[in-house]
Order: sequence, then C-alpha cells, then structure tokens
Amino acid sequence: MDRASLLDMVQRLGEEFRRRGMRTHLAPLRIYWLALQHGLVRDERHALALTLSEETVVEWLKLLQLPPYQHAYRVRPAGSACPSCPAEERGEVSAERTFPEGRKMVCLECRSAWLELTPKSQLRRGSDKPVPR
Repeated sequence: MDRASLLDMVQRLGEEFRRRGMRTHLAPLRIYWLALQHGLVRDERHALALTLSEETVVEWLKLLQLPPYQHAYRVRPAGSACPSCPAEERGEVSAERTFPEGRKMVCLECRSAWLELTPKSQLRRGSDKPVPR
C-alpha cells in the first residue's frame, strides 16, 4: 500500500478511536501517524515497533553511564566472572544487552549485573553494529 493511502486510513481509524473514547489505542496510533508522515517508517510493510517507557529510558541512561545514573552499574574487565557469587559457586554469565563500546553482563545464578566496556572497533555483534543508511 502506498504511504498516502495508509496515512488516510490511519487518520480515519484515529477519528473512530477518538469518537469511541478509545484513548489507550489513540496515543500509539498518533505516534505511528507521525512516523509515517515524516518518513520514519521505511520498510514495505510500513511496520513500526515502538515500546518505550520510563524504565527503558532509565536503563539506557544507566547503560550509557549518563547522569544521574552514571554509577548505577560497576564497570568490570571483559570476560569477568560474577563479582557477587563465591568462586566455587559462580554461575554462567550472559550478555543481556550490547551497545556501542560495551555490553551489560548478567550472572544467571544471582542476577548481578555490570558493564564491560570495549572500544567500538572490537565489537562485532548484536545491537552495536552500525545501522546501514
């Protein structure tokens, strides 16, 4: 479907949501309409997956070490074992999230979390890969 036709349908749906008092559905539809209107939805299916919350924003501030959360996670060397588990009981460690120049590591045994920071040039997987433009 072409973008103009989809915009028209989204607008009609929004009017109907408003008429029926469906406010919880109207807010995300408005965001979708804005993304379509400004060319931010580019694939052939016009998909937009958007899940943001206060919790998500705070977590990204912690991961990127931005105030006031710059000290929320300890920074440990790459390949570190869990700093909280006793040596004889250390659980498996997993990268929960990757980002440019680092990753958030989590102990699967005790759920302790920390950051391992690495120069961007050494990371080659996950969400740290540059997005093609």
